[in-house]
Amino acid sequence: MRLPTITILTPEELPITPGRSLDGPDKTIVSDIINAHGFVLFRGYDSASAEDFHAFIQCFDLPNFTYSESFSNAVRHNRTARVFTANEAPPEVEIFLHHEMAQTLSFPGQLFFFCEHAADSGGATPICRSDLALNILEANHPAFTAKLRKLGVRYRNSMPENADLASGQGRSWRHTLNVASIAEAERRLTSLGYEYRWLRDGGLSVQTPILPAIDDFGRGREVFFNQIVAAAAGWANAVDDDEPRLCFGDQTRIESADLKAAIAASYQCTVDLEWQKGDVALLDNLRVMHGRRPFRGSRSILASLCSPISRSAKVI
Repeated sequence: MRLPTITILTPEELPITPGRSLDGPDKTIVSDIINAHGFVLFRGYDSASAEDFHAFIQCFDLPNFTYSESFSNAVRHNRTARVFTANEAPPEVEIFLHHEMAQTLSFPGQLFFFCEHAADSGGATPICRSDLALNILEANHPAFTAKLRKLGVRYRNSMPENADLASGQGRSWRHTLNVASIAEAERRLTSLGYEYRWLRDGGLSVQTPILPAIDDFGRGREVFFNQIVAAAAGWANAVDDDEPRLCFGDQTRIESADLKAAIAASYQCTVDLEWQKGDVALLDNLRVMHGRRPFRGSRSILASLCSPISRSAKVI
């Protein structure tokens, strides 16, 4: 079984000066690694703070994707204009593999992570090659993958009225949708093709339009680009929202055996990135999934999203 390869760049191999854009040859060094493996780790660059991380990111000349404009429902807080905390769920909560914001109509093309402080134990970031996972899933469950291609998927999640810090999906509906009122929320969801239902506790249950589950993004190599693993393994139902978190685009049920197969195939193609203080990782969000292992002690990983991509809902 082929696993992702963790390629580490150091200042000796690739000097990077904060505030100075990488030149063409240096960008080629990074892009060659990303094209081959989907991500790269920078180690030894003396990044110690959110401001250092921000300056490091600026060298790559990638457009910023602010967290406030995203539809992500993880609780996070900005440190700089383009740096924010990673998912702040409690340390015992596992964040399962996912492509960042693959359950939405807009998502980043790349993302950076920075280790401000490594955990006492645990806390690795698992990284999965989504193209390899698709190969395994297609070989063993061809009918399931064919149905995903044809029908796509819909996701349902519950947004609380107020932020739930004990959840990996605890961002309130006001902050997730970037609105101030119920009327604004309804207008925005309707304009995007979402279905919604208000819950008795003031929360909001939303279902996405039909989204592709397999895509090649014009690159010629398909990937398992979706949120199926995270939704099947980790998304919880609200008290009065017992509808499935996942279904095919035609609203039919996805069998539990197929969901388990998708989870297993993805973790077969996963390697753990064990953080050291000051590390920076650059991920191709269109090619690799990531997550978070549970941990003990304090851990601070910061993140930044780059290169916004928008797509239309799938039509079946």
